[in-house]
Amino acid sequence: MADEKSKFEELSTITLPDAGLRFNAQRVGPMDFNELRKEADYGEGFWMPTMPELVPLTHASLENKNRYDTAKEVVKTQENHSITGNTGILYVPKGMFVEDNPNLKNGKISMNGKTLQNKLSSYEERGVIFSDDRSVRFTPYNFKIESQTPLELSINTGIIALFGGEKEAEEIAKASEHYWRKPRFSSVLGINSPIIRVAYLSSYTVFGKRMDIIAKSLETFDNKYSYGVQEIKPRAKK
Repeated sequence: MADEKSKFEELSTITLPDAGLRFNAQRVGPMDFNELRKEADYGEGFWMPTMPELVPLTHASLENKNRYDTAKEVVKTQENHSITGNTGILYVPKGMFVEDNPNLKNGKISMNGKTLQNKLSSYEERGVIFSDDRSVRFTPYNFKIESQTPLELSINTGIIALFGGEKEAEEIAKASEHYWRKPRFSSVLGINSPIIRVAYLSSYTVFGKRMDIIAKSLETFDNKYSYGVQEIKPRAKK
């Protein structure tokens, strides 16, 4: 799955022209998800990124870690800690809903299966159903979890739902090739009643580095980091 180098520009910010995004190079944390949503200071004009927006940051940082200190620091944060995005996951008996920028109620993520179901359109990618604005996704439990090849990761419907599309799933799979161990996708299966979780990226295990995608973290775990993001105009042509 070789690919040409992603563009990467750095100052006090990290600019990714191909993604149309700019990140504040200063990480924020450690905090829990709700603190990162409500209390964190990402810098003027920056906000908490979604999990789909973290994909190009992770990929480009791994490709440029030997060229730029900012890229190296992002990689070190992922390897020594964890990076999360503004995306909630609602597990229901039939599958997994994913929502970017989920509502907060009484300081906690609020996601309702019927409400999310009503937002879905007829558009699908590999069986993952999207809302018109792509901010809500749903997939049934037909995806592989735990250790898998980058190719398997790139077509995994749970990964497509979590990261917002087939393109993003392919990119996170390419990022996973920077580690010699197979990537791992950890999710929740076999539940009887709805539960809400959040996701994060990590790359450190006691057995060696790998791309670890954890999609079953409690929002109250307080060891997560994130990076402020903003859109840049115009977006680079794809």
